[in-house]
Amino acid sequence: MLIVTRYILKEHLSPFFSGLATITFVFVLNLLFRELGRLLGKGLAISVILEFFILNLAWILALAVPMAVLIATLMAFGRLSGDNEIVALKASGVNLYRLIIPVAIAAVFVAIGLERFNNCVLPDANHRVRLLSRDIRKKRPTIAIEPHVFFDEIPDYSLMVYDIKKIGGEDILKGVIIHDRSEKGKRRTILAEKGKMEYLSSPEGLKFILFNGEVHEVDDKDFENYQRSIFERQVIFIPVSNIELKRTSRGRRGEREKSASMMRDDIKRNLKAIKNSEEQIRQAVRYDLATIFPDEYIDLIKRGREDVNLFYAKLYSKRKQDPSIRISRMIDQIQGLKRIINGYRRSNNALWVEIHKKYSIPFACIVFVFIGAPLGIMARQGGLAIGGGMSLVFFLIYWTFLIGGEQLADRMIIRPATAMWSPNVLVGTLGIYLVIKTVRETTFIKLDRLRQILSSLYRRKSKC
Repeated sequence: MLIVTRYILKEHLSPFFSGLATITFVFVLNLLFRELGRLLGKGLAISVILEFFILNLAWILALAVPMAVLIATLMAFGRLSGDNEIVALKASGVNLYRLIIPVAIAAVFVAIGLERFNNCVLPDANHRVRLLSRDIRKKRPTIAIEPHVFFDEIPDYSLMVYDIKKIGGEDILKGVIIHDRSEKGKRRTILAEKGKMEYLSSPEGLKFILFNGEVHEVDDKDFENYQRSIFERQVIFIPVSNIELKRTSRGRRGEREKSASMMRDDIKRNLKAIKNSEEQIRQAVRYDLATIFPDEYIDLIKRGREDVNLFYAKLYSKRKQDPSIRISRMIDQIQGLKRIINGYRRSNNALWVEIHKKYSIPFACIVFVFIGAPLGIMARQGGLAIGGGMSLVFFLIYWTFLIGGEQLADRMIIRPATAMWSPNVLVGTLGIYLVIKTVRETTFIKLDRLRQILSSLYRRKSKC
């Protein structure tokens, strides 16, 4: 039986890694089309761009691994069924449960590894990629000067050159024009026959070394105040902020940038803050009620005195304050504290959602084995197209339930545990049902008949 177990597991290895590579490639390609233009436009180093994509691989792998498990199960059992190896094993007395159990045990180990990845690697990667994305957004694009085109992206400055030639590894600018509006009330135009441009990191900006030129300066309020000067060599510095990428190493972490233990600590702090707010409400109510209804007034009520209302009226005539104003202030204070409490509860709800998600998505690896094995046997085909197509359908169903549950949990309509584990329960129940029916050899999903119907519909459409 050990030989059968090794054979079954070996059949899953190649589809698993090929499926994982395919899914990862699709996600990376989508990320590449969406972000590469923006990154290249910032003039970033290749190492920074590679770091950005490598860090994004963390969340891609967290999604791709369960999907790869489903693809591998569908393809492996589909090939075994298509080559009649399932029939041969059954004839040898091997039960279908015996074939699924080794795969399920292997999926348990994959789920444990993915859970560790989600708690130890993914939070730091998400945090670093968010900080890097923020730093990239702040960085100004590279100063890209083209001949005969004014460059106006630097505040208060406009640049244009007639020609750019590379001589001795340096860019030599020909026919330099710089319009300077940095000084209030004055305009300065600098013309130079040629020059060089350098990037400076401290202080940040552009350094122009110009040769054989002249400076024209005019006053905006008095156009007769005009000055012209000639120079053989002049150095001009133009300040440009964020011209270089400034990396941030630390920052506040969001829910998806924390491990489960970090989020549990946050929940404890929030619960403590909720208790403090509730205690403030109790203290405020006790204090205000004691002020509005003093002990003398309560004592008169207990003794059944008839002049209670007269006493109360005299009391507040002396205080020169309407008790309704005090009550209104007390209600406003309580409502403000209740809003704070609701905010902490919503925060805790969101944290619990992320905690359960870190465990429910890895557990999907086990669930997908039970849904993939019977479907692969029924499909009787082990190709990547069949396995990938069917796995995509079920993963979309699973992910739809997961996202929908997350939205409901964030709105505090359902509990976070219910929201995050219900997809596993639903898909897992369906998988167990399919396994039982497959073991009993019950034909309940006629895939051949469905394939025939689709083929006939396609032929009819082709004739039209």
